[in-house]
Order: sequence, then C-alpha cells, then structure tokens
Amino acid sequence: MSSEFKYVTRLHLKSFGLSEYMVKKIFTQLEAFDRKDRTKLYAASEVKASIKNKLPNLKAKPEIQEKLKRVLIWLDGELSGKSNVVTVDFLKNLHPEQRIEVLMGRIQDLEAKEEQLTKETKELINEAHKILKKA
Repeated sequence: MSSEFKYVTRLHLKSFGLSEYMVKKIFTQLEAFDRKDRTKLYAASEVKASIKNKLPNLKAKPEIQEKLKRVLIWLDGELSGKSNVVTVDFLKNLHPEQRIEVLMGRIQDLEAKEEQLTKETKELINEAHKILKKA
C-alpha cells in the first residue's frame, strides 16, 4: 500500500484468510471512495474502524478473531507510515548486464522452488483424494 493512497480492497482482507462472509460483514456499512479496474477501494481508516467496532461483539472462533487482530496490526502500520520493510536497491551500482545476470539467477532459483512446491502440492492433493476415496 502506498503512503499516498491509504486504501483497502476486499482482496486485502481475504489475503489474511478471512472468509467471504466475514469480509462482507466488515464492508457492509462502508462506502467505496473509488474504483480501480472494477475493484472497489475503501478508506483504510474506515475499514480499521469497522473491524474495531465489530471485534468486541463478534461471536466468532478465536482463529478468526486472531486474523482480524492481524489485519488491525497491518492497518496500524500502513496508516502510521511505520513499516518494518525498508526498500534498498542493492543492485543500483552494478552495470546493467551484471544486474540482468543477477536477476536472471534469482528468477531461475524461484522457478526451481516453484517446481518443487508444485510437485509437493500435487502429491498432497493426490494423497487427499486417496483418503477421500477410502472414506
């Protein structure tokens, strides 16, 4: 999130693992201030206030309450401008060819990791299918 545009979308909250139902509940009273590519943008401060209002009265599982608390922590960091992420370009002093070489190496490493994760995921899905067939 940019420090100039303090907005939240439904997708932001879903990325924290909140259900569609919970996200709808949070956004019910809110009005989008803008749209970007058919996505409604909501003021982060309003979303934060909505969550704070609902949290004490929420009769939800502790896991959901924890997720909402994590969203609040994230929003606090975004709204205050405090973030533990510092952007540093370590490659800025390299010659363009060297930069490309380093970045290509990173891409290849990530592709290898992606292949491994895809393989593991497929194995887990196959295992789950076998278990479901037995049940």
